[in-house]
Amino acid sequence: MLSPKLAFLLLLLHAVSGSAYRWFNWQFEVTCESDAYIAPQNELAAAKFLKEQYHEGSHIKVVGNGHGFGNLTTCVDNTLTKKPTYIVSLTNLKKLSIDKKNLTVTFGAGWDVDDLVQELKANDLSFGNLGVERVQNFVGAASTGTHGSGSNIGNIASQITGLRVLDSQGNLRVINETHNAEELKAFRISLGALGLITELTIKVQPTQLLKKTTKVLNATSDFSKMYQELDQLYKEHDRMTVWGPHFDWDENTQSWALEPTYFLSYWEPTDYTGVRNCTLNYCANGCGDCKKEYICYDEVTDAVSCPPQGVCSRDFYAEIEHFLPIESYAEAAANYTTFQQAQTPRMKAPYNKQMVIQHRTLKGDDTYLSPVNTYNLGPESSGVFAIIEIDWIQEYNNFTTLWQNQELAHEFLPQFGETYNVRPHWNKMSPPNATYTLEKFPKLPEFLAIQQRQDPKCQFVNEFLVQQLGITRCADYISL
Repeated sequence: MLSPKLAFLLLLLHAVSGSAYRWFNWQFEVTCESDAYIAPQNELAAAKFLKEQYHEGSHIKVVGNGHGFGNLTTCVDNTLTKKPTYIVSLTNLKKLSIDKKNLTVTFGAGWDVDDLVQELKANDLSFGNLGVERVQNFVGAASTGTHGSGSNIGNIASQITGLRVLDSQGNLRVINETHNAEELKAFRISLGALGLITELTIKVQPTQLLKKTTKVLNATSDFSKMYQELDQLYKEHDRMTVWGPHFDWDENTQSWALEPTYFLSYWEPTDYTGVRNCTLNYCANGCGDCKKEYICYDEVTDAVSCPPQGVCSRDFYAEIEHFLPIESYAEAAANYTTFQQAQTPRMKAPYNKQMVIQHRTLKGDDTYLSPVNTYNLGPESSGVFAIIEIDWIQEYNNFTTLWQNQELAHEFLPQFGETYNVRPHWNKMSPPNATYTLEKFPKLPEFLAIQQRQDPKCQFVNEFLVQQLGITRCADYISL
């Protein structure tokens, strides 16, 4: 008998369609069961499938590689509905066209980030920005707001200049910077709610080389002082990531022990033409022997991100990632850390291991559902956002501990959201609150109007989208 994981991998590799398909996220802790897995061979086949399913009102959830912590990409489980429910993968859509003159790349929705990186390298081109990992499907990563770090750099969706998308009836819509330009602001980060994006066009750049400098810093329990120092460093380095402070679980005292040191890396352009050596470790993702001072040089994608081999853990852990105007960063970071430490007496579940806090920055934008949208910022704001990430890492894959930590993670947005104008990462432990979402994403009504046009029967939604976005017309989506 095949193990569930082996069966899952075989389906990914070989299935075009089949019955009773169970989907998992990357950690195998978020799951749902659909009636079948559908992998259309091309855009025309995808449109045909949608036309057929529209009359049935079938539930349709498009997935990438499941690289998320929340329920954003969970299908409607077939135990909850009498209608057909499908997981759809666009992995077969592998068209690729590179325009070196205009520095754009057009590609099908089946491309993963790391595979695109290799194609760009072969053509002496680079991405402008990537997240720390390259395991994601590109459309999936862009559609959820994935990002790297840099005060003058946007998230990866900001590189999108055009796309092709199918609505729930199988109709094709072409959107780009000259045709339906305003709607492009909705589709760049669409959360899978606006249809099947079959193709993207993105901006790229000639090969760029970066110098990466890593420094080890002393930690202190005076969090205000520590974060004020980091705030100053962010003024000096516009592309910087901080891994720390780190806390280790002390089983004897049932509390967190602050590690004495932590580290940061910053990147800057270079004309160095010697050996490219940032790929000798996976420290762009904080994995490996990273807490040491060193300098390396590499092409931008290898300097700031890691290939799939750089994912050092697929074990259970909870995570939040909150975006807030950088003007509040030092105060907010100190209060986040203090609040996390105050949760310690309630961490009664076993197998607590480590608490890691990370920090980045990102340039704001005008994408409707971007966590760094600038629509409600005042004139005093620079338009740059600080990012605070907290990771609850556990020693073993224990659901009791995971659920404990997820509940603790959900407490941060109600505690700090209004004070610091916080926007959560869509796919990282974001508690549902449609009223709050509307406040922080003022273009939500325009997004929902497009969503109704693209999905009149509520076939693309799930519980997460209905609750997070307040799609009231889809409140009964299971039985509609």
